[in-house]
Order: sequence, then C-alpha cells, then structure tokens
Amino acid sequence: MNALDRSLIEKDGYDNGFEIVLKGDPAVVSLGSSLHSVTADISDGSHEGAYVVRFSGNLNLPELKRGLNKEIFKNEKIEVWSRELLGVVLKRAAELGISLPDGPMRLYKERLNAYFAQNPNERLNTEREQLVKQRIGQDVYRDALMKYWKGSCAITAIDIPEMLRASHIKAWADCDNDSDRLNVYNGFLLSANYDALFDKGLITFDSKGLIIYSGRLSKIQILDIGSEKYKCLRWIDERHLPFMEWHREHVFIKE
Repeated sequence: MNALDRSLIEKDGYDNGFEIVLKGDPAVVSLGSSLHSVTADISDGSHEGAYVVRFSGNLNLPELKRGLNKEIFKNEKIEVWSRELLGVVLKRAAELGISLPDGPMRLYKERLNAYFAQNPNERLNTEREQLVKQRIGQDVYRDALMKYWKGSCAITAIDIPEMLRASHIKAWADCDNDSDRLNVYNGFLLSANYDALFDKGLITFDSKGLIIYSGRLSKIQILDIGSEKYKCLRWIDERHLPFMEWHREHVFIKE
C-alpha cells in the first residue's frame, strides 16, 4: 500500500468515527477511536481499488450486516470495492461501537467521573448526585439510540432530531442497575407521538416487532394519530425481547 492510499484511508477513518491511527503492519492501516473500543485493520483487496476490512472481535457483525450489502461480508472479513463504501462501513461500525453494550456504560462513567472531578461537593448531596447521574445517563442513552437507529424513528424512519425521543422499554426507575438503564436494547428511538403511546402502555410490540394496540384505542383514534400507516418496527433484535416481554406484562394496557 502506497503512502497516498494510506493517507486517503486514514482520512476516511477520521471522517467516519476512527480518528486514531494505530501502529502496526506497514501493509495495513490500523484505526481506532477514543469514543469506542472497536478497531479496524484495512488492507488492499483482491482487485484494484478494493479494500479488505477486519474489525476487532468486540464488534457485533450480525448488527453490522443489517442494512449493508451482504455481498461484502466474507466470513470474518469484509471486502469493499470503493472508498465511498469503505466510509459507509466504517461509520456504521463506529456507531455500533458507541451504542452497543458496553459502549454507553463506558461513556457514562467517563462523563460522570469528569463532572464530579469538577464538582466534588455534589457527591455529598445524595439527591443531587442521583439527579446528575440520571441527567448524564439519559444524555448518553439518547446519543446511543440515535446512533443505533441511524438517527431515525424505529417505526416511521422520521429523521427530525427535535421530534425523536429516547424511549425506554423498561423505565429508568424500574431498572435494577445502570447496565440495564444504558442498554441500547432496552429502548427505541421513537417520534414523539409513538413515544407517548409506548410510555403510557397504549401500544407495545410482539416478538417480531409488530405493533399491538391497546383496547383503549378506538379504530378512529388510531386513524387520527396516523398509526395505521406503520405496522411494525424497522427491525428488532433478539436482545430486545426480554425487555419487550417485561413491557407487555407490566406497562401495556390490554383493555
């Protein structure tokens, strides 16, 4: 790999969530980030203009495959045929590195420690400390859901940030630990109307992501809120299912 190719790949990494160049094999460009723990090794592909990408084992490949061309995946490596596609793959890998467990937890601890290092007296006030933890945690959680759902509503694909809510499946107060509170699979990025319905138990989802309406909603009301246009989540992962089961049992209003 010549110097120009290396420089261009390094720029692609910097522009797409891999801002650190790691030392390693001169024939490979190794990239990392201060925002997540995923690393990427990029080398020349099987033909001119192609690149082979290998990510560290902590990246969830099934999640990465979702929404990308399946032809680029070849066992444990990925082969892309252009720098544009390389940028798309790197960006999605970085988003998943930040959003999937334990990315949000790591970022939450870093922000929390930084805040209390500057404001040590606030740890002396238990109520204030809990409020700070919740505020920082919810900010981190929203960022994680924004990245995981590609900045769009999990149902409608609306991508107006001001309309989107980080909607917990199992509410913050009902979780036993921060790991569940910050778990990206314990929530959906929803537009405001769906967030309100989901939070109040007027809708839920089955194991395939299909919307289930509460008996309290009439057909006319469902039509009025436009909910009849969308039947299911854009996707659902098996790790959502335990949280969804809890929501159907403890939050959803059947009748």
